[in-house]
Amino acid sequence: MNDFELALNDLVPHRAPMRFLDRMISVGETEAIAETVVRADNPLFVAGRGLPAYAGLEMMAQAIAAIDGMKRKANGLPPKIGFLLGCRRYSVSCEVFEEGLCLRITANMVFTNGEMFNFDCRIDDGEGRQFASASMNVYAPADPTAFLKAGTA
Repeated sequence: MNDFELALNDLVPHRAPMRFLDRMISVGETEAIAETVVRADNPLFVAGRGLPAYAGLEMMAQAIAAIDGMKRKANGLPPKIGFLLGCRRYSVSCEVFEEGLCLRITANMVFTNGEMFNFDCRIDDGEGRQFASASMNVYAPADPTAFLKAGTA
């Protein structure tokens, strides 16, 4: 799906102040593209410096969550949490994202085997300047609440 307005509440379980995405540009079966503007009201923002580049990991994870959220929405279900298992090769070209910078976050599914997924992700300015990239492994159980409870037994 391209060129549409999607309510982020319908796609990702994150809420303010921990939602790091401002809007979805597109969401499909295997790819999501989102945007956000770096602002001082982000809870990780460091006054006088900017948003630390490690915040990009969470932006990527939320873009990944939107893919699952779109599938769930099509079935009349709310978004659910998933679990970031690991990240390989998180490469950044800057230490911080400067205030006011518009970031485009892209997540592309590379592999799935049921509840396990791998995504190639990147953050750029939408005009070719890349700021970050990573390969992210995600576990998305059908019932995350039951999964969490099973770990406490």
